[in-house]
Amino acid sequence: MMRLLSSLRSAAGAAVLLGLALSATPALADDFRIDDAWKAALQDNEGILDEKQQAVINGIAFSAAAALLCDGIDIDGEKVAKATTAVLAGGPADLTDDEQLERYSNILLMLGTAKGILLAEGALHKDDFCASANQQKADTQVANFWK
Repeated sequence: MMRLLSSLRSAAGAAVLLGLALSATPALADDFRIDDAWKAALQDNEGILDEKQQAVINGIAFSAAAALLCDGIDIDGEKVAKATTAVLAGGPADLTDDEQLERYSNILLMLGTAKGILLAEGALHKDDFCASANQQKADTQVANFWK
């Protein structure tokens, strides 16, 4: 089981790192980032998700953080449930039950960790964070998980 996950992690490690770095906080300038926290959060998570799935998880985390920090933004539980279900179901078909459970657990931990870091980043720069989130909410071309 661990060998399969290790192989998956190695194959997509660079792509996931890049995807997380580019999509984790579209609302925050790089100098607002808590880089050491993101680096620590990425350890041993390579290969669990592809870039698109990682972007969805990061989008959910960002939307959830903004809903908690910013007035006038509310999370859309139905959108989150649909997207989360798609990510969870989008894993390799040949995983054993134990491997699938490990994958699900890792994804939920990744989501919670990303949300926590985004909450910290957003709280440190709340005005800018919320202004950016509200701008994204108003832009119909930007995918989000808000009502």
